[in-house]
Amino acid sequence: MPTMSNSRRRKIQARQRKAKNAEMRVAKIAKKERNAKKAG
Repeated sequence: MPTMSNSRRRKIQARQRKAKNAEMRVAKIAKKERNAKKAG
């Protein structure tokens, strides 16, 4: 299996990281809302 070029690999990793960050942000907001409801 040929190795991918570094720039291409980096681009793919950046896209994956961006998707993961967006997912984490949504999860964090949802958790914050749950905690606010519990505290309030």
